[in-house]
Amino acid sequence: MKTIISHPNFKYLAESLSKKYSYKIADVKFENFSDSWPNYFINDVENDIYQKEIIYIWDFREPENLFENYAIIRWILDYSADKLDVYIPYFPTGQMDRISQNWDIVTAKYFADIFSNLPSWLRFKTTIHIFDIHSLNITFYFNHFKVNTIMHSCMDLIKKQINKNFVIAFPDEWAYKRFAPSFTEYETIICFKIRNLDKKEVIIKEWNPQDKDIIIIDDLIQSWWTIIETAKLLKSKWAKNVSAFATHWVFPKNDNFINLSSNLDSLYITDTIPENLKKTKDIKNIKILSLDDLEIF
Repeated sequence: MKTIISHPNFKYLAESLSKKYSYKIADVKFENFSDSWPNYFINDVENDIYQKEIIYIWDFREPENLFENYAIIRWILDYSADKLDVYIPYFPTGQMDRISQNWDIVTAKYFADIFSNLPSWLRFKTTIHIFDIHSLNITFYFNHFKVNTIMHSCMDLIKKQINKNFVIAFPDEWAYKRFAPSFTEYETIICFKIRNLDKKEVIIKEWNPQDKDIIIIDDLIQSWWTIIETAKLLKSKWAKNVSAFATHWVFPKNDNFINLSSNLDSLYITDTIPENLKKTKDIKNIKILSLDDLEIF
């Protein structure tokens, strides 16, 4: 039997997976000392960790999560887990392809270095699982001689929610190149963001959305602007229905889902960022798609 341990923010996902696959949830205490440093404890190492296969679900939404998650993983390995799979639902973009001058610090590379230096124990290398990583070049930052890395996509989750009559709208060429191969059985379109002096706008070239059911697809949304402007454009051209899906809704500037959902017929999100579940709780046209439906755990 596998043992599952999660950061407290992903407790609900651990419980769901435990019921689905009969995994044992380790009895872990996540507390802090008075100076705020972690005070963690596993109550039954011999039965839950030692020579067991372990799943750990890592919450990486905030930079300060790095040490507490890393400490737990090292702890698991130091107590001789036989095999460790670390699932990172949201891997932050960091600084990578945005480098614009010689002395920029490539933080995404150093994130990968930390994971690449996780030790392996007994018979198996540690395996890192990441979902719809925003920049595929980050996959080459990991040292694959030291750890296994497996990239997963959540696009199958949204395909279960729509029928073949939907049109897939990509907000830019990058999203199209990245995800169009997942939607070969659907009609697809590409939207373009252009800047005219100080004004940004979204355009569609040579395509009529009238009477179409359309869903905007992307991997990561940092703000609401692109999605809302794309939806407004499609509706202005008499689209029948406009929805949106992204794996990661980051919203670093505290933009709220109410503004976004009010401009869409349906909004689909995943649970890669647990804090979003509370933000969307009372919004009727939002549907949450859970990672445990991917059957990869």
